[in-house]
Amino acid sequence: MSSSESFSGGIEAILKPPATIGILGGGQLGRMVALEARRMGYGIAVLDPSMDCPASHLSDSFICSSFSDSAAVKDLHSRSHVLTFEFENVEPGVLDGLLSRPSFEPLYTSRNRLREKQLARSLGIATAPFFPISSIQELERALLDPAIEHRGGGILKTCEGGYDGKGQWRLQAGQGLSRELKGELQAYLDSGLFAENTAGTVRPEESSQRIGGASGPHSDQGAKVEEVKNGQAAFAPLILEGLVHFEREFSVVGTGFPDGTFAAFAPVENEHREGILHKSKSYASLSETARLASLDYCSQIQKHFGYIGTFAVEFFLENGSPVFNEMAPRPHNSGHLTLDASYSSQFEQHVRAICGLPSGDTNHHSAAVMINLIGEDDAILDGIEEALRIPGLRFHWYGKTKSRKGRKMGHITALAKNIEEAEAKADQAYGLLRWVRQ
Repeated sequence: MSSSESFSGGIEAILKPPATIGILGGGQLGRMVALEARRMGYGIAVLDPSMDCPASHLSDSFICSSFSDSAAVKDLHSRSHVLTFEFENVEPGVLDGLLSRPSFEPLYTSRNRLREKQLARSLGIATAPFFPISSIQELERALLDPAIEHRGGGILKTCEGGYDGKGQWRLQAGQGLSRELKGELQAYLDSGLFAENTAGTVRPEESSQRIGGASGPHSDQGAKVEEVKNGQAAFAPLILEGLVHFEREFSVVGTGFPDGTFAAFAPVENEHREGILHKSKSYASLSETARLASLDYCSQIQKHFGYIGTFAVEFFLENGSPVFNEMAPRPHNSGHLTLDASYSSQFEQHVRAICGLPSGDTNHHSAAVMINLIGEDDAILDGIEEALRIPGLRFHWYGKTKSRKGRKMGHITALAKNIEEAEAKADQAYGLLRWVRQ
């Protein structure tokens, strides 16, 4: 099937089973999208560099190739009625001329921390103070800024790359940079790694192909982003963000539909350990004002992009109000509990949206607490039988062939009538599980 046939009815056409959904990326998110799509009768095509990736076993058509292989990505597109993604760090050049849901624009924005912070600020969404950093001297000046000093310091992050807490440095106001840190940062700045990350990156607004309210991919390869927005450079290798003294972390997972509607799940409260999500609760402890504000912020983002598909926004709660942290233009780890607790999961919502179907019911039928199962090197998970004796416990395994330290291998979700009971069950089950070295 050619791409012109795939989208012959226009991007707003309803794609009915057995239409094929192409997924760029075959990890656990791609797997869970594929599971919901297959249940609904859709075909699945997957591209991933690993032959035994979690989604490969669920695909009708599998392409084993690099994500940067433009010919392979075009092949995936030609086999699919609609193309979607399980991650945001897609190289812009490979998407030139291809239609997708979501479109390239939100991926372009969210893959760069500076761009997404500037977007939030432009929409009137609260953020911590932030400064683009291109040199050691700029960092030293930014650390002396009253906005940073008032907060006691900041977090220095790479603008692109880094995941689950990687590529970050916590810096205290009033303390000079150590020789070791200066050396590490200068080595990064001299390496040109960030230049490679931005090579081929283009500004979607310069070459926008609008179909059904969403921006299409863009082709101006080699363009370098040097614009200035709100008085700040839109390109820099690093960003310094002021410390946020938060009471809790939470996220909103929602889905945009081709008709412009937006359907969100209740805000989810999150707990991180060592920079990786550990636990999510189906109902965040928020005031009604904070809850409505966070939902409104997400609705604004959806409308800004004409976003089609599921996405998430992570927030801090500071002084009772939501503060934007980051967005993910894809289904999100904190939304995994919707598989068991909601009438329509985040993955079903994604499939519905990209296929032009109406929203399902995003209400929860049960309170739920999800805990990630983070691997250890060369280990197997023991205690599953004991954990599954707990009423209301659901066990999800991603099918990864090898456990590694820090790798997300699966998750458990405990269901109950209230959050307190669900959390007690989840904690009990987690305490029974242990990694055993082989």
